[in-house]
Amino acid sequence: MSGREDWFFAVLGPLRVSHSGRPVEIRSARQRVLLAALLMRAGQAVSTDELVEHLYGSRPSKAARATLQTYVMRLRRTLRDADERRLIRTETSGYAIHLTEEQLDLSRFHRLRAAAETAAENGDVAEQARLLDTAQSLWRGQPLADVPSLYPGHSEADALNELRLGTIERRNDARLRLGEHHGIIDDLRALVTEHPLRERFWAQLMRALHHSGEHAQALDTYRRATGVLATELGIDPNAELRELHLEVLATPATGNRRQHRRPPSTPVPSWLPADVPEFTGRADEVAQLGAGLRDGAGVWTITGPAGVGKTSLAVHVAHLVRDHYPDGQLYLSLRGTEDNPVDAATALDRMLRGLGVPGRAVPTDPAERADLLRDLLADRRVLLVLDNVADEAHVRTLLPNTTATAAIVTSRRILAGLEGARVVPLDVLSSEAAVDLMRDALGGSRIASDPTAAVRIADYCGHLPLALRVAVARLVKRPHWPLARLADRLSDERRRLDELRVGDLDVRANLACGYDGLDDSHRQAFRLLAALPGPDFPAWVAAPLLDLGLEQAEDHVETLVDARLVACVGQDSLGQPRFRLHDLLRTFGRELTGGADLVPPFRRLFELWRGLVERADDRLPHQGLLRTRGGTGDTRWTEELATLLPADPAAWLDAEWLNIRACVEHSAELGLGGLTGELALATAGFCDLQARLEDWDDLNRVALRAVDPDDVGGLLQQRGVLRARQHRFAEAEADFLRASVILERKGDTNGAGYARHGVGWMHEWAGRQPQAREQHRVARRHFAAAANRHGEVEVLCSLGAIERRAGRLPEADGYLSRAYEIAHRLGDEALCTSSALELGRLHQASGQPGLAAEHLTATLASARRMGDLDLVSVVRLFLADVQLVLGDTDSADRHIRDSLIYAEEHNDLMGQAWALRLLSRTSQTPDTGLRLARRAVALAEHVALDPELARAMRQLGLALLSAGRHDEADRTLRQAAELLESSGFHAEAAHARAEAERHRLCG
Repeated sequence: MSGREDWFFAVLGPLRVSHSGRPVEIRSARQRVLLAALLMRAGQAVSTDELVEHLYGSRPSKAARATLQTYVMRLRRTLRDADERRLIRTETSGYAIHLTEEQLDLSRFHRLRAAAETAAENGDVAEQARLLDTAQSLWRGQPLADVPSLYPGHSEADALNELRLGTIERRNDARLRLGEHHGIIDDLRALVTEHPLRERFWAQLMRALHHSGEHAQALDTYRRATGVLATELGIDPNAELRELHLEVLATPATGNRRQHRRPPSTPVPSWLPADVPEFTGRADEVAQLGAGLRDGAGVWTITGPAGVGKTSLAVHVAHLVRDHYPDGQLYLSLRGTEDNPVDAATALDRMLRGLGVPGRAVPTDPAERADLLRDLLADRRVLLVLDNVADEAHVRTLLPNTTATAAIVTSRRILAGLEGARVVPLDVLSSEAAVDLMRDALGGSRIASDPTAAVRIADYCGHLPLALRVAVARLVKRPHWPLARLADRLSDERRRLDELRVGDLDVRANLACGYDGLDDSHRQAFRLLAALPGPDFPAWVAAPLLDLGLEQAEDHVETLVDARLVACVGQDSLGQPRFRLHDLLRTFGRELTGGADLVPPFRRLFELWRGLVERADDRLPHQGLLRTRGGTGDTRWTEELATLLPADPAAWLDAEWLNIRACVEHSAELGLGGLTGELALATAGFCDLQARLEDWDDLNRVALRAVDPDDVGGLLQQRGVLRARQHRFAEAEADFLRASVILERKGDTNGAGYARHGVGWMHEWAGRQPQAREQHRVARRHFAAAANRHGEVEVLCSLGAIERRAGRLPEADGYLSRAYEIAHRLGDEALCTSSALELGRLHQASGQPGLAAEHLTATLASARRMGDLDLVSVVRLFLADVQLVLGDTDSADRHIRDSLIYAEEHNDLMGQAWALRLLSRTSQTPDTGLRLARRAVALAEHVALDPELARAMRQLGLALLSAGRHDEADRTLRQAAELLESSGFHAEAAHARAEAERHRLCG
């Protein structure tokens, strides 16, 4: 068991979780929302209502609360907190996460700010600056940038952003008081660009320039601030800025800034394009590039897919650091993704001429041109911006070999072959940064008029800067359009790229450049991967899609990664690389697919998924659930990939769940109903094991609509198990009966055995023991005909339980001993566990609680090992019952309370009733025991199963006795005995009657 202190959580940027220094991936978006909501209020209870609103918005479904409990359970499991709950605790009003100060970056941030305040109060400005700098270094971008939320306002994240900016302001003030005016100028220039409406930053920049001797630039800064504030807010500068302006005018400071000297005859090229007026986001990248280019030279490569803003970032940073390169700034677009790229020789000619070499003096040999360029740059501080480079060979001869000149290179490809170059990868913007870009261009009031529509536009643009700029340009052109109008037009994926075109800005054309450079095989790979339904994928899915071997298929995917048409987005929990297409690339690829026949490649893919899911399902425990296997299909890939399945098949199914679910749904859309049914059937065991009842219901429903009506027997049998898990017993019985008829008519004795066993199971729970016994015997005959020993063990366990309830213990022992023997011979841990559980209960009924505890303790360990959460909860209650008999009330109480929490999280009313009646037995006061027993009866009445109601009433009778209410107790115990007797629970009925009689005599 890992210690709580081994975990670390970070919210000051994208959500990050680590354990013992190793990242822990939380792939579920809603789990991230849930965790983020708890972390933002660490140590405090967050109400259930608030968490539901975070997850589902202001109009949650009726099932939202129950689903929240499921997400809490899964998050606890991810954080290895399912058993002890030391991290996430259930509170009266909701849930809370409990951490030490060092386990959360937000807590560290607050601690450092407080320490900085103390240092300032003590007059230690240097210590204040150091602490604020350390606090600021904890930030990695927008808080919770990768956490989607429907909660309106994001007020806590906004408050954190404001706190961050306030911290930066105070740090800047401290540095200015320390006389670091010149050293802070570049940071402040970046800040006013990123936050142009924050007047404090403008004032700090003016002060830094003024005291560095940059009198003219300080006055220019005031003019820029005045223009921005007037344009965006319609206001004049505040008093601080106005007074500072007068100070600069009256007493221009003289600085000691060292100027780089050059011969007066040397030309100084300034070829940079205009800076982006409202450059937004990329604060981390701007800081990294800016610091590197100011502190030294070297080569920096900015890489990323089409439209992600590589050129904008390069030009923006170049403007920020241009003063550090007084001998010139050269910009060249090499058009590496176009049909006619600029070759190195032509680029060298332009650069040499820009540096003052007369045309007749430019060498004709490209190698001599490169040598001359390096000679000219040897003693100069020049910044080169080489945009849209095709590959390493395209740019190698253009790069400097001195420490004085620097180069910024942009390319869609990762230029790993450029020795010593530092890489700055770019991805799409976060949702918040995307909306900020729109806000800077359109104005805050227009975004505030419909913030939901603004988010929709950003999402439809895939947070791609180029697409966002096109959308903004359209809205600027149409000031009368409400934001929702463009959002609605973009919502249709078929015309989305048509909408993202204005003037010479065309997202489709930009995306097409990378695609057009591929050969036919890789183009086909891109189109088919774009048609995949899941959120991401492992590389091997390309093998069946392209009908290639695994290595060839993976090479195709890597080639698309190199072309920046596919992105590697990290590794899953099993260490397998995951890939995806960004949203607009997916739209573009699907557009190219057009009316192509996707059935053959996707049939191969779905057959492979089915084969792998069935292999994993074969290794999962099952109880009462029909397993069927589809046709073999093409097994070329299945055999090889099956060897990659981990020792824990549930871990693989969990890692691939979103893709598996998407395959079920997409196969139905393509008319492959047979595969839809086979995939859904193969996933039921995993859903049952992990209590994914909502997923199970969804996929079963999709499959029932897709398959032939004559082939729904297996799906109905599985839905019967699902309805039983949901305590919808009448529906479950109807499904089992329909499945029995269909499967018996088809001659499927194995499937009919499971269906009849399900009917018997429902009779058992309803207290109809004779009918249950008969159905189980029919099921046993079916299993014998199908030679299914596994099914036989399940039936024997049920028959043994029926005889135990009736008080026929020798008959029960015969059935259960036989079941235990067969299970061990088969080596099936799930069956061994089921039969051991029933033997433990038999030992309890036989008056052997010590032996019962041994069996049940071993059963609990086995259930945990298998990862069967439902079974763990059930066995805990059985074991607690025995421990109460043995006098081990502490252990019993712990098991009961943990099972109660699990039942509450899964809306398991019968489990709650069971746990409450056991807690009533352990209560310290009669009033508490009576209250708990009444709650158990109320829940049992809602479940509407006579045996469970009778047991709750029996405990209520005992609680009434303890409270001294003997007449009520006598009536209640007798009613419980009658109900138990009529349900076939003769032994328990006898106990209830004996208790009533004993207390009548004593009374």
